[in-house]
Amino acid sequence: MRTTMFPILRTTLRLPATALLLGLTLLLTQTANSAEDAVANPPGSIEFVGENAIATANGVFHQWRIVEQSEPGTPLAERYAVVEIDLESVDTGINRRDDHLRDPDFFEVTRWPMATVKAHSLRAEEGVAGRFTARFDIDLHGVQKTLEGEVVVESESPLVLTGALVVDRLAFDVGPPTSRWNPMAVDAEIPVRFRIEL
Repeated sequence: MRTTMFPILRTTLRLPATALLLGLTLLLTQTANSAEDAVANPPGSIEFVGENAIATANGVFHQWRIVEQSEPGTPLAERYAVVEIDLESVDTGINRRDDHLRDPDFFEVTRWPMATVKAHSLRAEEGVAGRFTARFDIDLHGVQKTLEGEVVVESESPLVLTGALVVDRLAFDVGPPTSRWNPMAVDAEIPVRFRIEL
């Protein structure tokens, strides 16, 4: 297994309409019941910043879609949305690095072309208006994990949601283990931030 030349997965996802937050947005909106109803490429972007000891890479996932969501009027605690992210659409502005991210060392897109995220179980945080804890069921690289994160309603008109969670890429078998002998290795813990504006 070769080591990556660039840090891709220390990803900070900023989602001004992101796969993850598109999911959360849809937690608050309508329902899609079939593949034909899926909302493909909603407005916005999924962006990330990858870092290792010596470099930083800015990137984006260009393709995602909302494949399922709760119906309008569903109680907050029961709202959910499911988003599929096309991992092949990763773009860091350097073709060689993007190709490496798609290969078996990282996302292995020929075998695992999509990541799926289900956002659900929103709970209002006591004493903080507009701030929620949410659960994220993530299916990435053939591994399924449930993580907790935070969602903040920054504005209701227009609806603006932001949030954050931390993903351990090694828990999903993405990329080689970190090592002090390899300064090019990407950190295991990936802080993820998202933002969506409707």
